[in-house]
Amino acid sequence: MPILAHLEFYAEAAVAIVLVFGVCVTLHEFGHFYVAKRCGVAVPVFAIGFGPKVVSVVRGGTEYSLRLIPLGGFVQLAGEAPQESWFPEGQSVAYELDEAGRISALGEPRDLPNARVGVVREVDLTDEMTMTLQTDEGLQRFRVKEGARVMLSRRSSIPIVPKEQQMIGKPLWQRAAIILAGPVMNLILAGVLFSAVNTYTGVPTTTVGHVEPGTPAAHAGLAPGDTIVAVDGRPIHSWAGLVRAVSLEGVRDGHPEPLVLEVKTGEGTRSIVVTPRMVSGEPMIGIDAEVSHNPIHTVPAGFAALIRDIAVTIQGYVGLFVHHQFQSLSGPVGIAHVITEQVRFGIWNVIAVTGALSLGLGLFNLLPIPALDGGRLLFMAIELVRGRRVDPEKEGFVHFVGFAIVMLFAVVITYRDVTHWF
Repeated sequence: MPILAHLEFYAEAAVAIVLVFGVCVTLHEFGHFYVAKRCGVAVPVFAIGFGPKVVSVVRGGTEYSLRLIPLGGFVQLAGEAPQESWFPEGQSVAYELDEAGRISALGEPRDLPNARVGVVREVDLTDEMTMTLQTDEGLQRFRVKEGARVMLSRRSSIPIVPKEQQMIGKPLWQRAAIILAGPVMNLILAGVLFSAVNTYTGVPTTTVGHVEPGTPAAHAGLAPGDTIVAVDGRPIHSWAGLVRAVSLEGVRDGHPEPLVLEVKTGEGTRSIVVTPRMVSGEPMIGIDAEVSHNPIHTVPAGFAALIRDIAVTIQGYVGLFVHHQFQSLSGPVGIAHVITEQVRFGIWNVIAVTGALSLGLGLFNLLPIPALDGGRLLFMAIELVRGRRVDPEKEGFVHFVGFAIVMLFAVVITYRDVTHWF
């Protein structure tokens, strides 16, 4: 029986890990996808998971697919890299022509076995939509049909689209919005999940839930159900704000100071004076908060926690790079271990860690590192300053190098996690 229980637990943990990573990454990619579609950019592929396709369907020019490896996902945006880069000069390419003599399909000769074959001499798939090939009949220049298929395999292809449907053909603000949408979606997801957890667990309010007998609050006449709306004339909107106000205003030179509380009751608003009692060096008045499960309270508290955690995470990144605190980083294995531990405590702990991971993923992607969303936004900022775009091939090379470095770093972090946890 213990063996079966362990197997059941690890099966649940595996499902939780897949769902947590899948939700965070897929929602990130959906952000890019949604804004790209709204801006008129073609999105040939939206995939959940990686590897071979399990099932796929084409709708509205996009192939939606479920992949074999159920971790994360990806979205392909037309013209994010120049379409010409698919066909370097000197490469052999198979091609098919339509009735008007335009190229209607391109690919590796093995993927178009019955097609003609030529060698690429010149290609423009951004402005003129033409391709010059060295063929058996000599050097020939072809028009490329809008929507011509580029074969990724015998069964999979993506379309060639005109400039107005490519990222490269969109104004700077639209391109920036498309790139920014992924991290923003992660932050929104984090706020929603924090709010959901708050709704389940409840959040403390400024309404008094319990008054300890014999305390300053009891002597002053505070009662359960009273709502504290101000301390010494300063409005109070949260339990944390009330605690902070009592800590700051309720003591001076180590001695308790009287506080004027504005209290809202069923009979109206009144002011009462409470002199805190010092407990372990801290001023206390002797009340507990009423806990609310009402979304009116829990949702603002969830997004307030999001803002607070964003500030804490940014401070962590500053410490990471300034003080070289790289030992605090965790990779996929370390995160999976944390998720597994939270499974022991129930679904709401898993939801909470999903929110934290989504927040971390969103902010990490905003770092100005090549290959990340922040790196792409950095190149757009450079474009804004210099008034013209950085050469796409040079930018692509920088992102390639950045991706290689990020992957190498991920391997090192993963190795450290594996040796640490196992």
